[in-house]
Amino acid sequence: MDEREKRLKELEAKGVVATDENGIRVVDASLLQDPVRFRSQDNDERRKVGKERTKRKPRTSPLKPAAEESPEEEVEQKVLRPSEIKKREQLNKQFKKEFTMAEEDVPKGVGLDVGTSFLVAGRFEDDGKIHFSKMRDCFIQLEPKTAINAKFIKKGLDDRKAPYIEKDGSFYVLGEDAFVMANERHIVTRRPMHRGVLSPAEKEAFPILQELIKRIVGEPRVKGEQLIFSSPAKPIDAEFDQLFHQDMIRSFINSLGFDAHPMNEAEALAYSELLEEGLTGVAISCGAGMMNVAVLSAGDPVVTFSTSRSGDWVDQQAAIATNMTPSIVQQEKEDPDLDLMDPDPGNQVQAAIAVYYGNLLVYTLENIAHDLRSSPQLPKFKDPIPLVVAGGTSLPKGFIAKFEQALNAVDMPVEISEIRHAPDALHAVSNGLTLAASME
Repeated sequence: MDEREKRLKELEAKGVVATDENGIRVVDASLLQDPVRFRSQDNDERRKVGKERTKRKPRTSPLKPAAEESPEEEVEQKVLRPSEIKKREQLNKQFKKEFTMAEEDVPKGVGLDVGTSFLVAGRFEDDGKIHFSKMRDCFIQLEPKTAINAKFIKKGLDDRKAPYIEKDGSFYVLGEDAFVMANERHIVTRRPMHRGVLSPAEKEAFPILQELIKRIVGEPRVKGEQLIFSSPAKPIDAEFDQLFHQDMIRSFINSLGFDAHPMNEAEALAYSELLEEGLTGVAISCGAGMMNVAVLSAGDPVVTFSTSRSGDWVDQQAAIATNMTPSIVQQEKEDPDLDLMDPDPGNQVQAAIAVYYGNLLVYTLENIAHDLRSSPQLPKFKDPIPLVVAGGTSLPKGFIAKFEQALNAVDMPVEISEIRHAPDALHAVSNGLTLAASME
């Protein structure tokens, strides 16, 4: 009796294998204590060879999913995987090198969005993409009471790595750290900008803005590198001179070794977001200090203007209504949980922000409609045109829905095909400025 027949007899004795009335052998697998092997050594070797062939030339039907791998097959694949990964990583590195620009091929030029609330600078890097850096456009002044107090203030600022400058015995804390410290101390931040231009009431405005710009743009990569900075359009509801602001900014940036030129803020937004529409449409940059508007036809900004109410106006009105500081309101406005269409009913500040946003948008769109209607330069567009919005004031959830509500209440002299929010609303203006600065 061979080994196979002997094993079969053992299994019949245990009741694992039986023969039914038709002479067919039946196996009760639940009675097995260990796996049954009916294959000879030769069969096992052929199976191993078959596996190797399958591994080299996998075949799967396009109509059926591949069968699940056995643990044994997974082990074999894991043994082979490290070398494959290593080869793949080497190929990926070579591929990346092939598509990394040489330093001399990287487009030159800087786009600087000089906003009332944020400064945003854009530059092309060697991956062929525009990279951005931003800094909050504000500061606070710390006045030491004694010489010893000054040393400890300096140590405290250094420990938290806060950017600051020392001037006339005081410390001027800059950017985000100034904003955070102001809220900690329940004081109001100071800004070098007001309504999109240098603040006439802030004596430290220009020195602080110079320091902020210098920190964010760094040094030119080549002598006379072109830098295009944003500038507001003439407001239709206020009287102030933006030309003085332009000249001061341009003069300082030129002193850093750049070749500086101003560009209308909303025009830059259009260059960033209306390329697929042939640079035809309406662009509204919703900054902290102003709403800047541009109407373009085939890349030509035929109508540009601004209104003097924007995010800061919302902060001020909501602060008065809730007896809070504008900085606290601004912090609440930047909370990702704020929804302008559904503010938290238990949050008085959120409720006030939603109300004043509605007022702001109706006011802005009514002024836009009036100015466009009275403008002799407004083209007669054959088809409806898109309207794109961006800027820090447009960031809260529900802004576009609120905007659509306000637009439905206003009789616009141009037909709008869609209202679109720039995908990267905070960087969109800087993106357009950078594209313009890099053009040869």
